[in-house]
Parts: sequence; structure tokens; C-alpha cells
Amino acid sequence: MLSTTLCYIEKNGKYLLLHRVKKKNDINHDKWIGVGGKFEPGETAEECLVREVYEETGLTLTKYYHVGVIKFYDNAGGDQDMYLFKGTDFTGELIKDCPEGELLWVDSDKVLNLPTWEGDHFFIEPLLKGARNLNMTVRYQNDVLTEFKDDTEPVKIHTSSKLSAPHAFSTRIGGVSDDVYSTLNLGMNRGDDVNRVKENWRRFFEATGITATEFICGAQVHGNNVHIATQADARPAYGPGKLIEADGYVTNVPNLPLAIFTADCVPLLMQDEKAGVVGAIHCGWRSTVADIEKNAVERFKELGSNHEDIHAAIGPAIDACCFEVGSEVIEAVRTLLNNSADAYITAKDNGKYMLDLRGVVRERLIQLGLKPDNIELVGDCTMCHPELYYSHRYSNGARGSLAATIQL
Repeated sequence: MLSTTLCYIEKNGKYLLLHRVKKKNDINHDKWIGVGGKFEPGETAEECLVREVYEETGLTLTKYYHVGVIKFYDNAGGDQDMYLFKGTDFTGELIKDCPEGELLWVDSDKVLNLPTWEGDHFFIEPLLKGARNLNMTVRYQNDVLTEFKDDTEPVKIHTSSKLSAPHAFSTRIGGVSDDVYSTLNLGMNRGDDVNRVKENWRRFFEATGITATEFICGAQVHGNNVHIATQADARPAYGPGKLIEADGYVTNVPNLPLAIFTADCVPLLMQDEKAGVVGAIHCGWRSTVADIEKNAVERFKELGSNHEDIHAAIGPAIDACCFEVGSEVIEAVRTLLNNSADAYITAKDNGKYMLDLRGVVRERLIQLGLKPDNIELVGDCTMCHPELYYSHRYSNGARGSLAATIQL
């Protein structure tokens, strides 16, 4: 999708609008709209916003917020994702000669009365009322409005009463992605539109209470490596730099979010409030039987933690009702847990077994010295609830990704 920005700047009850009357062959000719334009390669929505507003108005935005993403489908003008913003403060003086048209401050109660695209009313009205995080689709056929759809939903997350640090387990609710990625896809290697995924991350962090724009994530390989992360490892979504090859991260650095990805595997978030240490661990069955939980606890201890002070939250994952495995998995689980394993295994008539992987992770944490009362399971079975979670098994791999995050 072509990505663009559009901004409506408000000051003293008036909005800055651009009357498009100067450019030749302008699809927006004689329309009254906000200011904005196309992303340049590598730009974020915010960078494009600030640049375009300055180029068209001479104003430098100092305060603004995201109103939403409006997806336009038009057989005449082309398809685009428009990242909509409201500007609330700026510096500089308005230029007298804008190459796009005439810039005018318009009373807020007159904005909707001016000539513009019919579909624009669907997002301008909520913008004027202070709406945020819209997700709308507008479809035109030969410049005639044929469809409007409002898929706006608040971001839905799970949190744990055992963790005091900002944290969350995502669901698939509250983002802007479409099709198999609908809607809060956080996976950066699934084939989704890059800018939509960046917007999903912004919304996810906002819902979690995290303001950082750089975070820790890496290449998960279903191993047992747990990396002690520092600020030098941080990167924005799709950021430059080599990915860390690890399935878990631990840190004592404040304001440094850790993130792992799942779509049936077990997400584990950990915190020792006394020592000031947090962790995010990807516990697939291979990582679990390779004892990634032990490595996580050992990394906590390296940073001054005592196992009795560690709290843990185990998030949404495929549960025993749906997780059918073979004998090789069961043998590995029995090697890991010894006599405690059978409580999490149910034999089937076909020679397969149903495995409670979340229970296995919890049991291993207890064996490693965590107090049972300091461990909580949150969320549901990912395969049973495809409307709420991405499930690799349910979708046969056609999916987005969930994420779990925590920040000291």
C-alpha cells in the first residue's frame, strides 16, 4: 500500500485547511482538506507528518497525536493507507504562498460544511470530537463512494496481577492490519505491510503504558539461549542492526522494553521487583525441554535476583485441549520434569498425547524455586479462540504474531 499522512491542525477553535486550487491534474482539485503527503523511503509516519506539514505550511509541529489509519481503495486514484493526525501546537509562521493551494483557518463548526470527499466526513467528524486510533476503510469506484467500514476497536491486552512493571500479552484485537493479519499483527516477518505493523506496535505499547520507541526483540530459534539485554541491543520495529539469536531476554536496565513473539507457544514474563530485573521468555516445547526456564532463572540470579523473589506470568498459548504431540515430545518432558510430568500428559488411542505445555512451564518454574503463589496463568487457549489470538496450528501458518512485553 502507498502510505501517506494527513494532519488537521487546531488552534483556538479553528482548523488549518488547504483549499486545493493550484496544482494541475490534482485529484483533490477544489477540495478542502488537511495538510500532508507521501512517505519517503524509510520514513516513519511521524517523520513524514512533521516534514510534510513544514513543507506545505512553514509550521513545525511540536505537539500532535495519532487519530487513526484510513484505508482508501479507489480504482481511479490508487490505493493508500492514510495515517491521520491532529496537530495541537506548533512553532513558526504560516507561509503566504503554498504551492498546493490556499491555506486558511476555518472555524471548527464550519469544517464539515466545506466541499471535500464524501468519505472524508466519516473520519473528520470523530477527529473533531477527539477520537484516537481509528481503523477505517473507504472504497471508491470512479470517484463515487461505494463502501465505508469502521473496524475501530480498542487494543485488547492481558495483564497479570503478579507483575508490577508495565507489561502485556497481546491479542489480535485493536490494530490496523487486514486479512489473515487482522488486526493487531505484531510479527515483522509474516509478510504484512511494514507501516501497518509499526502502527500496531505503537498502539500495543500505548495500551501497555510504554512510551519507548526502541525495544529488544530478536530471531527466535526455539533454543534455550537467554540474553542479558542492554540499551545497545535496542532497536525500533524493523530497525537496523543484526537481530539477536535468542528465545529469551532479561535486563536490569530501566525503560528498556523486552518483547517475544508467539502464535501457540508459551509466552513467559518474569519480574523481581526487589532486585529490579525483568524478563521475557519464548517457551515453545523445544525451548522448554531444553530448559530455557532454568537459563532464565540463572540470568536473573546473575543480575542479583533471588529465585524466591521472582514473579511470573504465563500468557495465552495452545492448551492441553488442542496440543497433540508425539512420543518424542513426551519423553523429553518426562526427562525435564521427572516424576511430575504425568500430571500434564494425557494418552490418546492413536498413539499420540495431549500435552499441557503451560502447566509444564509452571511446574518447571516451581522446581527451580519460584513460589507457586508468585505464578499466574492469564489468557486462554490460542487454538480454541482464533477470533482473539493468532494460532499457527489453527491457521496452518497463515497468520500474524502475538507479542508479550515487559519493561522495568
